[in-house]
Amino acid sequence: MFDFNLHSDIASFWAQHTGVLAILHTEILQGSFMQSIIGHFICAFLAGFGFTYGLNPPLKTLVWSGIFASIGHISRSSLMESGALSFSGASFVASLFIGLLGTFVAKRLKAPIEVVIFPALLPMFPGKYGYQSIISLLDFIEHRDDATRLEYLLSFFDNFMIMFSVSLSLVAGVLVVLSIFYEQSFMMTRGIKRLKIREH
Repeated sequence: MFDFNLHSDIASFWAQHTGVLAILHTEILQGSFMQSIIGHFICAFLAGFGFTYGLNPPLKTLVWSGIFASIGHISRSSLMESGALSFSGASFVASLFIGLLGTFVAKRLKAPIEVVIFPALLPMFPGKYGYQSIISLLDFIEHRDDATRLEYLLSFFDNFMIMFSVSLSLVAGVLVVLSIFYEQSFMMTRGIKRLKIREH
């Protein structure tokens, strides 16, 4: 005979030992997980689209840069929340992932890889930590108490190193892709250049 308490016993076991079922119930079944993903996707898309539009690129790359910004932000956030990688490590993997995807899309759009990738990375740079490092430095200069100055100085170096390491990881991820597809990046716009020469 089927034991109707078996399901509750299993759920209780996993909730006590790993918390996996509890997270799935509260985040996915109640809708907050999907709402968070959709919210992050929209915000990152708008940021990437806005940065791309400000750089006046070809119109066909606008939407793709926004999509890549969303993919990069969500993938980095997921890696960090899972505890698999640190802020810098997750940024490197996300940048590498965006670079690989951008390479294939740029080939189809016949656009330079840099035009598709770089605007998508701009929303991922840790501007928050750069702002906090500047504020800490200004507070360090303003105050005269040694203990308070030391606290602000440590805060400055802490925020600055996070900003520097994450920015370096983002750039390193893209440079890896560009170094691998270095020759192809010059060939992607060759058809467009020939077409323009023939038209003239």
